[in-house]
Amino acid sequence: MGKDFLQEFVEQAAKENAENIAQEKRKKHFQELGRKGGVKTKQNEKLDKVISIRMTNSEYEILVQKQEKYPLKLSTYIRNVLFEKELKINEFQTDEVLLQYGSHFKKISNLLRNREWNVFENKKEILLRIENLIELIHQYLYSKIQKNE
Repeated sequence: MGKDFLQEFVEQAAKENAENIAQEKRKKHFQELGRKGGVKTKQNEKLDKVISIRMTNSEYEILVQKQEKYPLKLSTYIRNVLFEKELKINEFQTDEVLLQYGSHFKKISNLLRNREWNVFENKKEILLRIENLIELIHQYLYSKIQKNE
């Protein structure tokens, strides 16, 4: 009877130990995946190297004047110029304007659907043209997004 008890105790301890190890592996797995078991976060390349250069005041002023055209930090601007990356920052301003136009056209079409605007005889034609215009704006913006991908 002593051997059976001892053997069962050893087996139960081994089983509990295996469960604890499995639970810790699972916990470490989810810690590795990210918070709450999500997808791994992207690892960005860290900017950890520092280069200092000397330049004259006039050179610095010219550099700052060129950088002020773009909403970038000076270091980011220098890095983009150095590695010949395209500076397409003003391109997104046209997209914002188009999005604003689209939202304004939607508001206009909603106003035209109200009873107060039944005075217009060609109300349906105006609504169709506005909807076509909104669709063209969305198609242009989505095609631009797909080209960038």
